[in-house]
Amino acid sequence: LAKASFLLFVLVLLVAGFGLAWFASWRSDKLASLDSASEIAETKKGRIEYVDRGEGPTLLVFHDAPGGYDQAILLGSLFAEEEFHLVAPSRPGYLRTPLTTGRSLPEQADAMAALIEMIGISRVAVLASSFGAPAALHFPLRYADKVAALVLLSPALTISAVDQKTFPIDLGQLIDERLEGDFGAWVALESLQKDPRILLDGIVQNESDGTQAEHEALVEYTLENADQREWFESLIETFVPPSAREAGVRNDLQQLRTLNDLPLEQIVVPTLIVHGTADKLIPIAGSEAMAARIPGAIFHRVDGAGHLVELGPKAAEVQSKILEFLRERSAGQLPR
Repeated sequence: LAKASFLLFVLVLLVAGFGLAWFASWRSDKLASLDSASEIAETKKGRIEYVDRGEGPTLLVFHDAPGGYDQAILLGSLFAEEEFHLVAPSRPGYLRTPLTTGRSLPEQADAMAALIEMIGISRVAVLASSFGAPAALHFPLRYADKVAALVLLSPALTISAVDQKTFPIDLGQLIDERLEGDFGAWVALESLQKDPRILLDGIVQNESDGTQAEHEALVEYTLENADQREWFESLIETFVPPSAREAGVRNDLQQLRTLNDLPLEQIVVPTLIVHGTADKLIPIAGSEAMAARIPGAIFHRVDGAGHLVELGPKAAEVQSKILEFLRERSAGQLPR
């Protein structure tokens, strides 16, 4: 019995050691891969990590939380692939863009203006998702002459019509619960590759209102649609490792909690706001109020969609609407 217990103890140590070595190798490889695929711009506002690719009118993407340039590429490619010059930066606090480049939302807008100036671009269309929207809104408020169009997806913004208390879920808490640090993120990714259903079901439950049957239908639709399944799996990749994105997430939450009412009536650029009626993270009422205040803004309701309007039966409709808007508003814009 003593020998058997000792052998079991040794086996547990070996398995644990192998697991930790596997995790350490994954984390190191992931960070190295992220670093090698991006560039660093030393702008007058500070260091900014970014990727730019493609030809045509420029689309500047403000990614969500958590995220980084990799998520900006994923978002931009979904709506403007092969038609636009895509500029995909990591916002301050994410990956290799330090918080010192722009902690506040106006500073983040200034940093992005410095980036496109350094690249040699005079005018851009702006695409922002969820927690990237507050900084993106400051961009046309401060640099209207540089913006051809503004597209906001499920924007997270506290304005007078919608109090923060209506937010039923703290996104940072959701991230912590789902990923639980770098090790938890690694385990989640290993599980995702074997069977994405569990992670997808958990996210749908947290980001979408509706009945259990509606949740199950969305999960099945996403899994059966090869493009959507691949997009979802790629999105999860842009959350990890959490430690390299944590500073940005925490800063985004802090900025949102202290966000003052913006002078939305002063936004003079063509604006499209897209929001799902079943969004559980960011209630649609905030976007409706925002659209009513931005002169000439177009509001597109996605019936039955949750926070991730990129998933579900209406995803193609959303993609078509955004592409049409960007094409029209970017017509005549000088290519890079």
